[in-house]
Amino acid sequence: MDYKDVRILFADLSGRLDLIKASYEDNGADRFLNWGQRMLDRKSDFKKGEAKSVQSLTAGTIIVKSTDLRLVKSVWLTDSEGSRTELEKCTLADLRSYYGEILSSVTATTPCYYAPAMFRPFPDTSTFIGLSDIEDILVANDHYTYNGIIVMPPPDKAYTIAIYGKFYSPTLSATLSAGVWTQTKSYWTEEHPETLIQAALYQLERFYRNTEGMNDHMNALKNDLIDMDFDVAEEDAEGVNQMEG
Repeated sequence: MDYKDVRILFADLSGRLDLIKASYEDNGADRFLNWGQRMLDRKSDFKKGEAKSVQSLTAGTIIVKSTDLRLVKSVWLTDSEGSRTELEKCTLADLRSYYGEILSSVTATTPCYYAPAMFRPFPDTSTFIGLSDIEDILVANDHYTYNGIIVMPPPDKAYTIAIYGKFYSPTLSATLSAGVWTQTKSYWTEEHPETLIQAALYQLERFYRNTEGMNDHMNALKNDLIDMDFDVAEEDAEGVNQMEG
């Protein structure tokens, strides 16, 4: 379903037609729909929740970051000749302990480890920028919006790196310009718009502090999400055999 139509249906079902303009542009509806979508991303285990972020990793770069990254499941490195290697996961404390010297003193070679990065400084308003060791102290004003990893040892040449994990769905919007709509889409708008609207209605009732309405919408959501979880569980369990090398 086009997101514009999802927005219109949400306003209609909620009785809050004031949340859209006469032109069907947003007047507050998108806030509840995006909050609802984020909740669905967190509450459900659906196939489209997983994705792959592919980036270029230049020589000497140890930071790989991405917006809307919820969690990392695995990391793969590919060189210019197509050779692929899965990096071994460790903690940031392990990297800090193993590579205790100044970063510039660590011999560059093919990375073999990764660890979840620490992008937040304290205080949050800190403007310090730099890398003193393997611990990420790269600070920017938008550090709230991204997550990522540190790879070690530093790469000796250019690689392609792929992060497999769970990502948030894209922010929903629909704008009108010169009579033409520009719209975003997500798994929820395309496959389960009714569940997305139900989640948005839950968010609306939450701000009304209407416990009964919240419970009604959450019960309906649970029925939808349980069925989706069953589909994923059945697919994961069906006909799985250990591959031989």
